[in-house]
Amino acid sequence: MLYFIKFCYQWILPPAIFILMLAGITVYMYRRRAPGRTALAVVTLLLYVFSLRLPAMLLMQPLEYAIPQPQSPSGDVLLMLGNGAIGDVPDITGMGQPSGTMGKNMLMTLRLQRQMNLPILISGGTVFKDSGNEASIAVREFIEMGVPENQLFSESKSRNTVENVRFSKEIFAQHSWTHPIVTVVALQAPRTAKIFEREGMNVTIYPTHYRTGASWNFHPVLDLIPDGGNLSNSAAAIREYIGIAALYLRLQ
Repeated sequence: MLYFIKFCYQWILPPAIFILMLAGITVYMYRRRAPGRTALAVVTLLLYVFSLRLPAMLLMQPLEYAIPQPQSPSGDVLLMLGNGAIGDVPDITGMGQPSGTMGKNMLMTLRLQRQMNLPILISGGTVFKDSGNEASIAVREFIEMGVPENQLFSESKSRNTVENVRFSKEIFAQHSWTHPIVTVVALQAPRTAKIFEREGMNVTIYPTHYRTGASWNFHPVLDLIPDGGNLSNSAAAIREYIGIAALYLRLQ
């Protein structure tokens, strides 16, 4: 009964409800032999496919598992790349919180810092006017979690991964750090590694925040009904593939 209820109400939530509406319009257009019906059918089908769990996983897994998480990493600094923040929300000791993705990256970085006793360099600025400064928020929260201030460094100007790498490279030189361990969400790890390679830097990539598991088991509720989270995952993976292509074409 529980899964039946989930199966039913999921169809009245976006994007499923919109896909049903588009499918209904498509059927109507075919009956009327209206022009554009085939194009609408293709768009509806693509929206449905990219909103399913398995296609989203198939897009994401080659990226997330391209670089294995190292078992015994070694380096002289932890570089954490920011991944979104909200600036105008209350926190325990100030304003601004990391996004969920960045929060998971912070947690893994904190665990590595306690295990390895390395300094942390946080790289991330204010991407949009209404977003928070990623480095400032992370530094404040790391201090609250017990990381000594003398082991925290920040770069708060970068707005994308290319700037993360280039601005961090300048700080590495100032402190004579030669082999950073880069904590980055798993989906972005291949593109990040290529940027460091292009900049001539020897780093260890440490993927964090996996969105997909390594295995898949069919379930009708999870795998037949479109879901906004799956659509978001598909879009995020496609964005990464475009970013990697842009690197190869030297557009970034």
